[in-house]
Amino acid sequence: MMDRIDKEKLKKFKGEVHSLPDNLSISLWVIEFLSKNDLTCFGAAEIANYIVEELGISTTRQAISWALQKATKESLCHKKNHGYMIMKSGQDKLLKLMNIRRVTLFAHGKPVSARIELEKIFSQMSGIIRICDPYVDEGTLDIIYKQFADKKIEIRLLTTQIKGEPQFKRYLGKINSEYPEIELEIRKLKKGVLHDRYIIDNSNFWLSGNSLNHLGNKESFIAELSDAEIYKIVLTTFNSRWQSAKKV
Repeated sequence: MMDRIDKEKLKKFKGEVHSLPDNLSISLWVIEFLSKNDLTCFGAAEIANYIVEELGISTTRQAISWALQKATKESLCHKKNHGYMIMKSGQDKLLKLMNIRRVTLFAHGKPVSARIELEKIFSQMSGIIRICDPYVDEGTLDIIYKQFADKKIEIRLLTTQIKGEPQFKRYLGKINSEYPEIELEIRKLKKGVLHDRYIIDNSNFWLSGNSLNHLGNKESFIAELSDAEIYKIVLTTFNSRWQSAKKV
């Protein structure tokens, strides 16, 4: 028998189901929420009715039917005579989506708007700021210092590649002299070790689809994650890599 997602977790998320990205993911939540030991299959009409009447989300039976057909093709659901049953892969996808608190999209060709949105995100952070970004340059430093210029804060930046490293170091020295209240340390690992881009403070975790210095140059995103276990794993990984990295 397949383990179910914790019912309390599903209940707490009920008021946020509208934040899920599409009919497919909303349908997965409904199936999992309604499932019991002796009742695990639900028809498209039943799911659509629940979405409209109980969740207050506008949709149609046809739209949900198409979403469920797609979910079946992607092996997220299994179709039976009595309806659709969520599979383990569907539960995994649903959990990942539920763990995203908020996604900020950065439109292509709008770097100024991206900087404004990034400022809102940085304003939420506290404690030690840990940034993992495989590719950095002087633009990365500009972004960091513009966000924290008026704060006394410790920032740890972990990277693998620095564009124009000699000039970068000189620029870093100048900025450190101008903003001594900001304790910025940069460490570097060998190429190929880092792949993901993320930011961690003392309690939260943000995943970025692009390097900080390129946000707004092309379509990208930053997603705030809420899963405590993921936070612990990423923080442990960052700290371990930080210890083995070389100071710039």
